[in-house]
Order: sequence, then structure tokens, then C-alpha cells
Amino acid sequence: MKQEEPSTNPKKRNWKQLVLGLTIGIGLWPVFLPYLYKYDVVIDAKNMLVISAAMFVSIFIALIIHECGHAVAGKAAGMVFMNISIGPFVYVRSGDRTLILFQMPALGYMGRAMLRFPDRLTDKDLIPKLKLYILGGPLVNLLTAVIAILLVYTKLPSGILLTFGMINLLFGSINLIPTENNGMQTDGRLLAMLSGKQPGKELVLLSYRMMQEDPEGTDWRPETVQAAEEAVRNHSDHPIAGALFYSLASHYLMMEKAANAEAIGRIVAFRTRSQKVDPLQDMADIAMIHILHQSDNLKEEPGIREKLAVIGTTEKVTRHFRDAYTAYLDNNRNTMMKELDVVEKILGKWHSLYLEGHYEKKRIEEIRASKL
Repeated sequence: MKQEEPSTNPKKRNWKQLVLGLTIGIGLWPVFLPYLYKYDVVIDAKNMLVISAAMFVSIFIALIIHECGHAVAGKAAGMVFMNISIGPFVYVRSGDRTLILFQMPALGYMGRAMLRFPDRLTDKDLIPKLKLYILGGPLVNLLTAVIAILLVYTKLPSGILLTFGMINLLFGSINLIPTENNGMQTDGRLLAMLSGKQPGKELVLLSYRMMQEDPEGTDWRPETVQAAEEAVRNHSDHPIAGALFYSLASHYLMMEKAANAEAIGRIVAFRTRSQKVDPLQDMADIAMIHILHQSDNLKEEPGIREKLAVIGTTEKVTRHFRDAYTAYLDNNRNTMMKELDVVEKILGKWHSLYLEGHYEKKRIEEIRASKL
């Protein structure tokens, strides 16, 4: 039986997010205003330029601090480092390889620290360790903010240092608001899910369990696959369900079990969208498109062109697969091949969302071999 998940409706959460955002904004003034009065700061073009530059640099440093906080907390929880992204800079450990890449962030993330557990844990052991890992980022930002602001008002009066402290305060606080934007979950929302205050605990736990067993999705335990299926069925309205289905579809197609994948896809893919930009729903939809193509049923799918047309442009791999399939339906091999070349180039040696991209690269080969 499908569980009711009212809090996944963004309209019902907007007022709470607004109140929390205003509270944080108002809370910054008592930190900032005393400095203006105490040191009689002159607000002119030069100082505004300096503060603007300080804000830009502070955001970048705060992002580094945030992701390093996640990484350190994750290691303390017993996790294994996979990769860390800071803007376009990516550091990866993959098997015996170490890669340093310049790659635009996936799904709109400014930064991301990915770690996984090397050994299978019970939910009882997994939840507190995950909470520590997730809390690490915003807590380090807040600790940095407290230290910087105390120094400003005690020993090192500096508008630049105060700006740095406020940016970290803002960064840490916003990340603790339990919300999502275009399907992307804040640290606060993940914590709320794990605490049972918002729906989706099973989806989060399964995501990490699947990554622990095999990040590429070819060697999951049968009971893990079954649990993932049930979670997607029971929480099909949840944003994370789309990403989880994409992983399940990849697994089933690589195991040549397209019928299993399609049965789940009929629940999650091609849903009526509640928001215009929804990259996780895009992933669910393109996963279903892959399934239909492999089953040789793509051209017979009712309304297939309309279903392709609603897939957005936020995630580049998804977008160019969309355009390749559209060209396939148009019997336009040249355009199809060009779009697949773009997908292959974007995936490169390694991708922050698709990792080694074995499944996606296999799909490229199969689409290229298609008869139009």
C-alpha cells in the first residue's frame, strides 16, 4: 500500500522555508551592525568593492570548509573516501587510480563530498554514522563562523574577517534548513529524513547501502534490490525515488532484466511534474526511455515525443540522451550520432554523478547500433 507523504509537496513546505530563511537573515544583523557602530566604518565605493571581493572569496573558502567537514566527519564515522568536488575541481579515488579533474558540477551542486561505508551495517548502526557525516559540513561552517566573529570583536577587527564569518554562518545555517531545491536535498532535510521527521528514511538508507555493496550497481545483494524496489513503490512521489529508480534500471538492464525495470518504471517515470526544473525526475524518465529502447518498444510507446520533450536541460548527460532519442525517432542518424558523441565526451574518464559510467557508455554503444 502506498504511503501518504504530504510533506514532499513543495507548496506545503514553502511557508516554513520562508520563515526559517527570514529568521536566519534577521539573525545576521546583530552580528554585523555592532561592527559598523564600534569602528565607524565608512561605506564608500572602495570599501564596497573590497567587501564584494571578500564575499566572493569567502563563499569559495566556505564551500571548501563545508565539503572537508563532510569528508572528515565521514572518515570519523568509518567511511571510505570516494571523491570531493569544489566547484569545477574534482579529486577522485577510484580503485587503484587517483584523478584530478576539471568538470562542471552535476545536478547544480556547488560542491560535494562522496564517501561510502566499506562494510554492511545494520540500520541501527548506520543512522548515527550517517548523521555524523551529514552534520560535519554545516557544523564546521558554524564553528568557523563563531571563531571568526569572536576574533573580529576581540583581537582582530576586520571587515574582511567579519564577512568571512558571516558567509560561513549563512552557509552552515541554510544547509541545516530541511528543504530541497529542484530535487536536491539539503543536509537539514537528509537529517530530518533519517530522524523520521520527514519521509524518505528508507530511500536514504538504501542509497548508502547500495553504494556500500557496489557503487556501479552490478553486484548488489538480491535482498537489497528487493528492498530498493519496495522503497521506490512505497515512496514514488519522493524526489530521491527517481534517482533510486535510475540505479535500479541500470542494474536490471545490465543484468538483461528489462521487464523487471519496466514494471518499476511505470510507477516512477513519466509522472506529472510539480516543478518545472526537476533533474531527478529527468533521470527517472530517461531511465525508462533506455528500458523501452532496449526492449525495442520505444517507437510504440504512447506519447513518446511529449514524454521526451518534458525532460529538462539541467543535467547534461540526460539532456543529450534525450536529444539522441528524439533524433532516433526522427530517423536522423547524423544528429543521433552527434548527440551520443557529446554524451561520451561529457562522461569522460569519470563523472561525479555516473562515476565510471559503464552503464551509460554501454547505452551509447547500443543506441549507435540501432536500426532506424
